[in-house]
Amino acid sequence: MDIRQGMIIAATLGAFVAVGVATSCSSESDTGLGANGAGASTGTGAMGAAGGLNLGGLGGEGAGIVSDAGPDGDADVCASTTVTAQATPAVMLFLVDRTGSMNCNAPPIQTSENCALNPQKADPNSPSKWEITRDALSAAFAGLETAFPLPSMGVAYFNNDNYCAFPSVPDVDILALSGDAGTDPQLAALQASLTAVVPQGDTPIVGTMMNAYNYLHQNQEVFPGNLFVVLLTDGAETCDPSATDFLVQKALEANWVGIRTFVLGAPGSEGARAFLSQIAFNGGTPSAPGCDHSGAPPEAGDCHMDMTQPGMDFATELAANLQEISAQALSCEFAVPTPEPGDPPVDLGKVNVVYTPGGAEAQGQYILQDNSLSCDDPNNTGWQYTDNNTKILLCAGACDTIKNDPGATVSIELGCKTQEVPA
Repeated sequence: MDIRQGMIIAATLGAFVAVGVATSCSSESDTGLGANGAGASTGTGAMGAAGGLNLGGLGGEGAGIVSDAGPDGDADVCASTTVTAQATPAVMLFLVDRTGSMNCNAPPIQTSENCALNPQKADPNSPSKWEITRDALSAAFAGLETAFPLPSMGVAYFNNDNYCAFPSVPDVDILALSGDAGTDPQLAALQASLTAVVPQGDTPIVGTMMNAYNYLHQNQEVFPGNLFVVLLTDGAETCDPSATDFLVQKALEANWVGIRTFVLGAPGSEGARAFLSQIAFNGGTPSAPGCDHSGAPPEAGDCHMDMTQPGMDFATELAANLQEISAQALSCEFAVPTPEPGDPPVDLGKVNVVYTPGGAEAQGQYILQDNSLSCDDPNNTGWQYTDNNTKILLCAGACDTIKNDPGATVSIELGCKTQEVPA
């Protein structure tokens, strides 16, 4: 993969819009719509794609009537009113290592052991780890200009005094991208900051991450959306090694309050695999549920995005991992619509998600709730509740379908029995 492609989302949502449908039902009977079940929309006719329910008239503002036929011939008749529902944006703070060892070439040109002895390029005609990182991040940031919803992004570098100091606020503050890579001042600021970096000094990971968590906590109301920290480092903590256990615990606490932490281990971080894997596991982004985050020995751990294994090409792995981070951070997540003042609370057993493919003749179809598989399983084409039932997350298979359909619309229907994958 050419690293200049960076983190181009394989399928962005383009004109993808979310429309919530608030409804109330006159009957408590089951709709009977299974994975390939049938239903009919009152007065609209044909079935939607894949056997889904045709909900043709429910996409706009105002009211509508839907009849969902059950297996016994009974029906729920719902009077609908539409409300706007927004996909949840990502808020991403990148913490980027600019220490002296980033001056070295990546393996196999230069080994990590050689770099530790002499942190300069062994081959002046080949890119340094920093130059590879700079170009990959620059392209990745530009690629996010095509995402929907547009993320907010900022970056902080460590160290920030050519020794062991660390930032208390981002070097480029967190602001939303505009969607136009050619004119976006935030993208220009992010890329200019990357160009200005001159690697030097030591590695204060603990202080940098603690300040990042504190900054996001203190500004949660300013940054509405899903909060993420992305740590990229080529080494272990060198400024305060005794504080590493404290950071691991704080990473766990940060995950509890809604900050997920991705960890990228560049060549040179071989001896910090255990530490970095603990951060990734406690930060809610383990490579697998059973990954090694025991914390010992120092070179053992596979929960983070480890780019130090023999035979790996750093540039290729970095671009692929940045793309994976974007895919996870820019998930298909929607807030459960909030009732108007005086309206009853949302009945979580009466929530449905409707997908309408792009195209003038497209018909709506239910995406079924599916709790039988993990939501990140590519075979899960349904949805699940997340964030204490305040959000709806389209699972891997369903999210891929939506991202591959630039003209797609998604509706959230409240008030009729939830359509589920049969147990």
